[in-house]
Amino acid sequence: MKKQFLQLIFTGLSLFSFFSCEESSNTTTPAEEQKFVLGIEAEGGQDVLLTADTIFQGEISPIGNGLEQPAWMSFFKAGDMIIAAGYTSDNIFTGYSLSGEEGQLINEGQLITDQGVYATTNVDDNYFIAIGSPREGFEERTIYLIDKNDMSIESRAKTRIDERREEDLVAFPTGVSVVGDKLFLSYFLTGTGETVPAFATPKAETAKIAVYDYPSMEFVKLIEDTRTSEIGRYTSDFSMQEDENGNIYTFSTSSLACGFLPTPTTPSGFLRIKNGETDFDSDYFFNFQEKSGGYKINTAVYLGNGKMLVRAVMSDLVHWSAYSPNIEAGSEHLSFMIVDLNDQSVTQVSNIPMTGGGWEMAALVKDGKVYVNVSNSNGAKIYTIDVATAKASEGASIVGHYTKAIFELNVAE
Repeated sequence: MKKQFLQLIFTGLSLFSFFSCEESSNTTTPAEEQKFVLGIEAEGGQDVLLTADTIFQGEISPIGNGLEQPAWMSFFKAGDMIIAAGYTSDNIFTGYSLSGEEGQLINEGQLITDQGVYATTNVDDNYFIAIGSPREGFEERTIYLIDKNDMSIESRAKTRIDERREEDLVAFPTGVSVVGDKLFLSYFLTGTGETVPAFATPKAETAKIAVYDYPSMEFVKLIEDTRTSEIGRYTSDFSMQEDENGNIYTFSTSSLACGFLPTPTTPSGFLRIKNGETDFDSDYFFNFQEKSGGYKINTAVYLGNGKMLVRAVMSDLVHWSAYSPNIEAGSEHLSFMIVDLNDQSVTQVSNIPMTGGGWEMAALVKDGKVYVNVSNSNGAKIYTIDVATAKASEGASIVGHYTKAIFELNVAE
């Protein structure tokens, strides 16, 4: 009898434990609230960072909205933080996050770099890297390791990257990527301004990357590839991008409109560095210029699953013309294409107009879609591109010159 009684107790306890566990496993954690954050150049020329509940319809205005910035700014995603960085006139870095019931932009701290910054990457939850460079002369370049937790510079590593004094050439950074214990820094060679003009590109025929150990920032070597031209372009934020497997893909423009003069004769295309390697993959080159029918890459953003969105140069006749976000209506010469890095196919995006260019490209990748800025002298809109179908649809109108950046951030509790 006692034995049967104990068995009943154990059975009851087991059932209680089972149902308790089942209840616990069915309990879901509420999804984090998210909001869109945009950097907009207002009609008066001021840069404004603001939040928006939607980018799919209606109107987004910086008038009486958001935080006006102290100078002409670049905006970078750094995990659940946005970093606003001054261009040539202001080297202040400010970190912003979203907090509170309304999801307001909160200043998380500031720092100042002693050089202008032209390439960045988010490393992890704690660190962000920025590459500083003078605009002319033989001064050393700087790799800044930024601690995002308190917006401070943890270390500065001085480097000359690739300096050729006998030719009056120095390296100007275009991109940086950290994979494992290596840091990859892409660049173009340009004049110092003494005998070769600053931003002239007389050695642009080959792709070039400097490799460093991370986090020591010790220089390892330079690598080159003769199949395409120098990687990225002036102030390109997507020059090197990592896929899901840790491979790095780079793009080269070979484009006069993107700032290269003399213009390289090597074709515009993509290279790859395999995960764990520190050299270009000799078995991989995607000749975008050939596969697209003669067009060139202005910039590209990785979409996932081996796909890239390319903003392509359709007419490469005018030096620096890809840097005109509010180009005269009718003179736009940049278009959007989706490329498959694996089968090397190119698909024109439909239902989207030609656009002016800019420095970085405003692009948010989310749930099989990518949201981009389209602008000319008549103003700007945000378009949604469906990655699977390569079809676009018109979204929100921008009150201002153009959208410099589109992000989505979690709202902190």
